[in-house]
Amino acid sequence: MPVPRAAVEKAAVEDTERWFIDRGVPHFIRRYSASRDVFTRVLPILTAIFLLEMLGALNFTWAAWVNVLAAAGGFGLLLGVWVLANVLRDRPPLARPDQVGRIELVVFVLAPAALPLVFGGQMGSAALTVAGNLTLLGAIYIVTSYGLVPMTRWGVIYVARQLGSLLNLLIRALPFLLLFVTFLFIQTESWQVAGQLPNARFVALSLLFVAVGVLFVIARLPREIGELAHFESWVMVRELATGTPAERLAPTVDDAKPPDRTLTRRQWGNVSLVVLVATGVQVVFVSIMIGAFFVLFGMLAVPVSTVATWVGVDPADLDVIGTLTIAGDRYHLTVELLRVAGFLAAFSGLYFTVTVLTDDSYRDQFLTGVLSELERALAVRATYTLLRTEQ
Repeated sequence: MPVPRAAVEKAAVEDTERWFIDRGVPHFIRRYSASRDVFTRVLPILTAIFLLEMLGALNFTWAAWVNVLAAAGGFGLLLGVWVLANVLRDRPPLARPDQVGRIELVVFVLAPAALPLVFGGQMGSAALTVAGNLTLLGAIYIVTSYGLVPMTRWGVIYVARQLGSLLNLLIRALPFLLLFVTFLFIQTESWQVAGQLPNARFVALSLLFVAVGVLFVIARLPREIGELAHFESWVMVRELATGTPAERLAPTVDDAKPPDRTLTRRQWGNVSLVVLVATGVQVVFVSIMIGAFFVLFGMLAVPVSTVATWVGVDPADLDVIGTLTIAGDRYHLTVELLRVAGFLAAFSGLYFTVTVLTDDSYRDQFLTGVLSELERALAVRATYTLLRTEQ
């Protein structure tokens, strides 16, 4: 018995929406909602955190029995707020919310914060609870809404598949940089600056290189992806959608020129994030390789006595975290070496990013694969959007 066309289309639409999520572009899903598709999906986690926050009623300066009563009272207060929110939603009093909207989010943020105020007037604890819950909701929204986990997984898989091309690009793009950075590596000033940086400053300096690289990529995104959403014909769309769930939807459209469907602001942000993550995974891979090279080079070529002289400390004061013995010779891994190697790796990652995005011969090889995958996703979106509009 043949399957009705409507059932085939419904299954294909659901498979296509899962395909979007797996590739880190959930905002391609029509009517993608934060309440329905983001916070509702993590409702069990939010519920557990909400109930655990009854501990905010505790005060460790009180006697144990008083804290037990406060915890019971806090739990009762949170449960009462839960019931009230359900009543406002016309749901059974103890029902778990089937959708997390504004009311539920306000209750999640403010109700636990009321506990420290009611039980002991702990204003600082209340403010900290509000800030923590807002931060948690923001992190959940960004990670879940934009599919950062599947997006990063896709980026890692993509780099693994393109490893040969990436190594070839690295060999072509970095010879001069490697010579220059190696020269910096054996300079006393580099060790005095990077080798003695406190941990907080070292992290801040590394993040500065990352931030500059991210801003540079963002500035280049309009040029790279601005025209990808426009297709000359449905024939082109069908070819790009081959092998995807949307392939089953393609026969429902005619051969007319696809409509010009401009990306929404959230879709544009989602697409940009995909390119940024895919680019970032490649840059991180390159930076790790360079950092590993300098760690190995430093262990083999720079003895601890020289490191101590360059850094300006007594050899006994160096932070040695590992020793390797080969043929009777001892090679030391120090914190100072890791900091210098990490500093130069971060700088090299920034240089690599700028080089491959400004030189056309490198840029095409670096971005062609990413943009091709993105163009395919946009073709799937074109077919999916047309069908969803017709339904």
